[in-house]
Amino acid sequence: MAIVKGNVLGNLSGRLGNLSARTIEGRTILAARPSSFNASQDPAVIEIRKKFSVTGNFIKVLLTLSALYEIWKKVKTAGMTVYNYTFKNNFAYSSAAKPTDQNIITPGGFALPVQTATVEADNVSVELLALNTASVFTPEEVNLSANGVICYFNPINPEDPAYQITSLNAELPAYNFTQPFTVVIALNVLQQAVAAKYQNSILFFIVASKNAEGKIVQYSATYTKNS
Repeated sequence: MAIVKGNVLGNLSGRLGNLSARTIEGRTILAARPSSFNASQDPAVIEIRKKFSVTGNFIKVLLTLSALYEIWKKVKTAGMTVYNYTFKNNFAYSSAAKPTDQNIITPGGFALPVQTATVEADNVSVELLALNTASVFTPEEVNLSANGVICYFNPINPEDPAYQITSLNAELPAYNFTQPFTVVIALNVLQQAVAAKYQNSILFFIVASKNAEGKIVQYSATYTKNS
């Protein structure tokens, strides 16, 4: 492996002959690719590959939510991409079949005071207690960002994928942190079509406070509901 400093080659990524290139924080890293590769058929290795695939699918959806991307970006280890750091913090919790209710969509945070949460055919509803019972909020925290990921599993038709993952977001301006509130996020037509194919789901849900400029101030830990 070689690390190229400066911008002699620019920001490279992808394959260059028998080399692969990626750029992390301004450094271009070149690594030799093997001339041939035979994937192991050992059951333990196959299990690991499946967990890699499940975790990768989960992280790709998770990071499409801008608030979650910014949260992970703030805490990631230097020299790692946001994706790799988020992956590293989720891999151990995934199963080879699907994400589990141990997976996380934020790295810690305050305990989210959820009274009830329901995943319906056309919406997701989360009843929150007053957030100031879980954390201290300053006057600069004026808005709330609600974000979720749903993993649908146990398909009605065995020919459908074993699981599918979708994302949710609602931006709540002038939020009252001292009062209970029910967040209701409607599913779009495509999400409803996916939901109709599965018998079970796992909801991963968090909230994050924002200042008037839209920057995240603090965020909750992941709340999960398996149904």
